[in-house]
Amino acid sequence: MSNTILYLFFYSVVTLITTGCSFLETKESSPEKITLIRLFPEGQVRKAEINSRILASPLLDLSQQKPRIIVPFENGAIALMDSDTGNVISKIQLPAPKDKRFQISATPVVAGNRLIVVYQLMVKGLRVSHHLAVIDLEQQKLLDNIYPVLELTAELPASDRSGIVRFNPQTAYPHSAVKYVPKQNNEPGLVYVAFGGAGDIQPYHGWLFEIDMDAWRKKGKEAAISSVLVTTPESECPVKFDSGNREMICGGGIWTPAGPQVDMQNNGFEILVPTGNGQIDLARHDYANTLMRLKSGLQFDPECDKNLCSNFNPVNPSIACLESCKNLFIPRLDPDDKPLRPANGDCDDKTFWQCLAWMDYDLGANAPVKVNLKNDLSVWIQAGKEGGIYMVDAKHLGTQYDRMQIIEICGTPDDPCYLDWRGMIVTQPVVATIDEKPIVIIPTFISDDTHAAGLIALEIILQQGKPKFKKLWQFSGPPDKKITKSFRSHPTLPILTRPEGSNERYVWVADINEHGSLYGVRVKDGTLAAQISLVGTGQPLSTPLYYNNTIYIPSNAPGVKKAWLEGYRIRVEN
Repeated sequence: MSNTILYLFFYSVVTLITTGCSFLETKESSPEKITLIRLFPEGQVRKAEINSRILASPLLDLSQQKPRIIVPFENGAIALMDSDTGNVISKIQLPAPKDKRFQISATPVVAGNRLIVVYQLMVKGLRVSHHLAVIDLEQQKLLDNIYPVLELTAELPASDRSGIVRFNPQTAYPHSAVKYVPKQNNEPGLVYVAFGGAGDIQPYHGWLFEIDMDAWRKKGKEAAISSVLVTTPESECPVKFDSGNREMICGGGIWTPAGPQVDMQNNGFEILVPTGNGQIDLARHDYANTLMRLKSGLQFDPECDKNLCSNFNPVNPSIACLESCKNLFIPRLDPDDKPLRPANGDCDDKTFWQCLAWMDYDLGANAPVKVNLKNDLSVWIQAGKEGGIYMVDAKHLGTQYDRMQIIEICGTPDDPCYLDWRGMIVTQPVVATIDEKPIVIIPTFISDDTHAAGLIALEIILQQGKPKFKKLWQFSGPPDKKITKSFRSHPTLPILTRPEGSNERYVWVADINEHGSLYGVRVKDGTLAAQISLVGTGQPLSTPLYYNNTIYIPSNAPGVKKAWLEGYRIRVEN
């Protein structure tokens, strides 16, 4: 029997064409027939297990003759897998001292034929240091002779000059994807590595490192770190609680899984940095729960009106001040919005900004996406963990065009939210167009047994010349399953595809549970086009990889530290 026949024999084909949940009054044409083919048979998937979890997202390596999938495992193993068969071609193990163990949690970045990885070293469960390494994907080895492994450390003066703010490796955690920006002269470019908190234990702040790879190569690791930013430069972080996630002090972690966003410009680039919970105080340069726009070199000036922002009140800041800031977005309710009032009553006596901190509703849980509209108008769409979606002017971040609460706050008086710190949105939306109209699609989730969650699509419309949100559709899971059984915890991030042979665009997301489910939903109306059960749980907050009409998803075994890559080929029948 030929290898091809054996290969097809082991295919596991699962197809389900059904109707999704939609807010449209009428359905358009029936969806195409979409078949998902499990590319790696279940037995083969199991054989590829590594005794470690996958916390990061898979990457594509096109630097060699044959495409490979890069799978970073938590224990420091980098697997290079055949994109067709799922076989592990080779495995690169980052070296660690015998008394220490690895942890890779942030998604690395591919720069040509090199892989740039941030990792942390642990001793008896304690985080002791963070490092950056460069791997040669062609030779499949560490390039420590050219780029000696770099330890990330820093200290900066406090905003009031009363002390020093030191990077604390024990409480800093690299959640965010590493970013790379090439230089125009083809020399090695700039790398950006972000840190948030480890379990919200203070002090953690929000740290962003800029690494100049050219200086690293020519002058050694002492010259590699070209700039460092701290989002809350406080030398003292007194806390009243075991966890710092309820404090309006310090914090400001940079932790969204998609990482800071690089926005290329004609004359360079800008970096959009969403930050997590903590204190907003312009006078003290505290920029927690904000969206910051930085220049190369991590230069930051919020450009807020000094007169309007004098006597800044972190608990209830002046809206006129917030609106004046050019390079800083501070979230706020629209005039017609109801106050945030979780059913447990925790925010009944709190302002919007106090509630964000108390409930752990980080703005920085989410990464922004840019949408170019007509008439030379561009906006950033920024989701909040509290379930709100913000639309701000791309040129002047202080201009908030709209805010929409797209999902109910978790919990009711009779059905308490069982994990309220999760919030309702942790993602990066995807942007599509329908008849030249921009559509933003946002995955949501909710940790109660009452409310529906799932994919929510918003159309951006113009009202009196200003952009506004309009709800288009919602997909809450397959109709044969109760809406309160799907999307109860963090799903994957969404990806947008137009499969080979298709006339449609689809958004794909994996709902993470004991046995995860992959859904393909038609963009124009929220119709469920395909679904398949994963072999494992999937990996929350990872980003599936799409290549050659195939979706690759990292997956973990329930209850044990074993993981693998799952692959699903899309077949379209018109």
